[in-house]
Amino acid sequence: MIIPILKRLTWALLLLTIQVLILNHVHPWGYGAPLLCPLIVITLPMGISRSAALLWGFCIGLIADIFAGTAGISSAALTFIAFAQPPILAFMAPRDSDEELYPSFSTMGRWNYFQFVALLLLLHHIVYFALEGFSYFHFTDIFISMLVSYLASLILIVLVEHVRNPQR
Repeated sequence: MIIPILKRLTWALLLLTIQVLILNHVHPWGYGAPLLCPLIVITLPMGISRSAALLWGFCIGLIADIFAGTAGISSAALTFIAFAQPPILAFMAPRDSDEELYPSFSTMGRWNYFQFVALLLLLHHIVYFALEGFSYFHFTDIFISMLVSYLASLILIVLVEHVRNPQR
């Protein structure tokens, strides 16, 4: 019971460290920044309770907010996808899957997992950039930042998943 929690916590701290020390300072074409923190919430297991998922999302977002100085934006966006993740995973997971399914390429298949990640990441980015912009006066800039960040994040998450779970 405690070993999976420690593994998840170690994984979360590693991704948060990469986000804070490296990715927060990378801005492709001067717009957005790749966000790796949503991967922590996206890979929560299928059988996790709703309250535990929300707690994971809020705590990871709070830590990201503290180091990025974004005043609750990451907390709100990650809590939102933590709320949306269990029903979306239940819908997209293979029908014969285990109750404790951990989303990955190997457990869901490449295409299903990619769609799952793309959908949750899109929801995250919509909430994140809507709160960050908090205005529709600069809609074009906000949309370009969201799009660049979304694409960079999606590519980065797929690369991380290939390293974490290589297909044989």
